Amino acid sequence: MIDQAFEVFGKNSFQNAIFYSNEQCLRFELSEGKEEDSYVKMFTSALNKSTEIIETIFEKSETISICLTFLGDSYLSNFSVFKELKDLQIDIPKEHFNLREWIEDDEWNRNYLFFNINKSELHKFLFGKLGTELGIKPSLWFGLYIFDINLGVLVHPYDDRGMDVVGTNKFMIKRLYKKYHSYLLNYDINAMREWFGAL
Repeated sequence: MIDQAFEVFGKNSFQNAIFYSNEQCLRFELSEGKEEDSYVKMFTSALNKSTEIIETIFEKSETISICLTFLGDSYLSNFSVFKELKDLQIDIPKEHFNLREWIEDDEWNRNYLFFNINKSELHKFLFGKLGTELGIKPSLWFGLYIFDINLGVLVHPYDDRGMDVVGTNKFMIKRLYKKYHSYLLNYDINAMREWFGAL
């Protein structure tokens, strides 16, 4: 599963800031409002937008693949983070796949945990990930990558601020560009216009 995912999407699509290491991808702005406004408004905006986009992408998928990434030498060193998975009522399936690699430049281990879930469980992951930087508990402090190898689309919600979409399914990505154009992050809009054209 890991080798296939890396082959289809590229290993760089399971890193940070994947918008800048891929072409013909999308970056969506999720939360609305400012910190002096309401964290509740920011969180609900992020959750609603990401859910709407993801439901469009995976509308025909019953099973979705998940990759969680985290740093450290062992699972034990991330015990508190795994505990929050239980608080989110997330259970790692018995059938899962692990990879640990040493990142020389950063001098730490990066861990990958791959598994499949039923699409109905996805809201738990989104809740935990999008509330992390806003202090909403329970939180998901792992890197989160949501994908369907057969569909050819990978989604990376990095926090309440935004979400990247990459993949080989250019038809779907162009469809998202048109349908959710108003959600695209204005800061990176010029790059997206170069790839997909102005609307």
